[in-house]
Amino acid sequence: MSHDTHQHTAHHEHPDVVGSRNRLGVILILVADISFALSMMFVFFYLKSQNIHQMWLPQGDEEHAAINPLSSSPAWTVTAIAAIGALIHYFGLRSARQGNQSALKGAGLLSLVAALAGTVMQWNTVATAPFTFHEGSYVAAFYLLTIMNLVHLFLTVFISFGNWNRARLNLYSSNYWHVDIVNVWWIWMAVSSAMGAFCLSMA
Repeated sequence: MSHDTHQHTAHHEHPDVVGSRNRLGVILILVADISFALSMMFVFFYLKSQNIHQMWLPQGDEEHAAINPLSSSPAWTVTAIAAIGALIHYFGLRSARQGNQSALKGAGLLSLVAALAGTVMQWNTVATAPFTFHEGSYVAAFYLLTIMNLVHLFLTVFISFGNWNRARLNLYSSNYWHVDIVNVWWIWMAVSSAMGAFCLSMA
């Protein structure tokens, strides 16, 4: 009995090809997310301008207290934290390209801490809001914006942890397209947070 021997050769694509494909995927995700964030801004200002049945900020009555807009200071604080995290990550990436791997590890850890701090603060904003979803248009728009930002921050924590762990394990040597992608996400995180904070400032 004869047996055919088949040799299977693993095919490995060039890292630049893989990186280009992954960057395209991230760009498509960002386009969708940016469209969603812009639609949330439109909803916010549309509801505010229409103020149907005076439900943007309902006046109080015997059963319900009046709804007043909350301060946008916490939103701007979260935005500042996100911007700091983005800057730290960028300088870590720039240092790594100059051959300083330790800086990439440190920057990865610090940006992860920033993402965690922003998440905790954003969660506190949502959890301590003194109203519920059904209490007017402003309240619904407030929760849409703050929860959207919270989801972005959760994703940033997850992405930043993976980025720091890969740097800790020295999986980045000369090709930093993974870190480039994370850097793009960090920039969008800061911009989207600023968009939400701007809306809440205009309530």
